[in-house]
Amino acid sequence: MRIQTALLTTLACAAGFASSACSFIARDTPTYERDTSALLDTRAGQLQACYDDELKRNPDMAGKLTVTFTVEKKSGKITQLAWDKNQTTVSETLATCVITAIDGLALAEPDQRDGVATFSYTFRNNKPGV
Repeated sequence: MRIQTALLTTLACAAGFASSACSFIARDTPTYERDTSALLDTRAGQLQACYDDELKRNPDMAGKLTVTFTVEKKSGKITQLAWDKNQTTVSETLATCVITAIDGLALAEPDQRDGVATFSYTFRNNKPGV
């Protein structure tokens, strides 16, 4: 089994300014992408469990899941988390499990801007012949 993640679109940072009393950082797009990807990677074990459970129901399961979300400025929390049904080929059960695993994540250091992201997970079964 292999789970591959890829950032499909760059994090589009909406313009925003923090007051001088705030200690928020202002990430550039590559840094925002890297930090957000690392945050999502902290749930790799849970995503693996989601896929393993799906394989018990459907041993030939493979496909792509595209998730969209906003990284909220100031709190760094992932909000507006959803899966894109038009760009997803995995089951609703697997998609829901992944969304649940990602829900509640937050960047340790918030940013001055909201980050709007689209990530893609590719699930591949390493079983011979698949």
